[in-house]
Amino acid sequence: MDIHFNRLTAKYKKETIDIFNYYIEHTTAAYRSEKVGYDFFNTLVDDDIVSAYAIMNNANEVIGFCMLEKYKNIRTFNELGDCMYFIKPEMTGKGVGREIVSLLENDAKLHGMKKIVVDISDENEQSIAFHKKHGFIEYGRLKNCWRKFGRNIGIVYMCKEI
Repeated sequence: MDIHFNRLTAKYKKETIDIFNYYIEHTTAAYRSEKVGYDFFNTLVDDDIVSAYAIMNNANEVIGFCMLEKYKNIRTFNELGDCMYFIKPEMTGKGVGREIVSLLENDAKLHGMKKIVVDISDENEQSIAFHKKHGFIEYGRLKNCWRKFGRNIGIVYMCKEI
């Protein structure tokens, strides 16, 4: 799949929030239980963000978004980055995720980071398998720590040295 990345700006606010809201409403990939408004975009792209991109297809349509942020805004954590990405469901399995991880790894290296982490709903077996395939190692789980759709759900923490 031929894709490109544009810096995530307010120009892509609607598409970004619409994709995020899809995952909020229909999956446990997003932890929130209620849709967010378009003003949430400003919260998403805050001061902890190192880099953020709209993921574009050949027709210049937004098919997802991704970001790398500081793990914590504390200097002692400067070598650790936290990644987040959501792509339209019909785009999964087409190499988009691989391109995202590669881009964010490069950005992390440019900012002196040595590791990147992700946290994933323990119900999202597809994402867990994807990350294992791309060099992430599971380093912990919080079992039954949140609740959505009437179920207790856990979080899987994964890390990759870069």
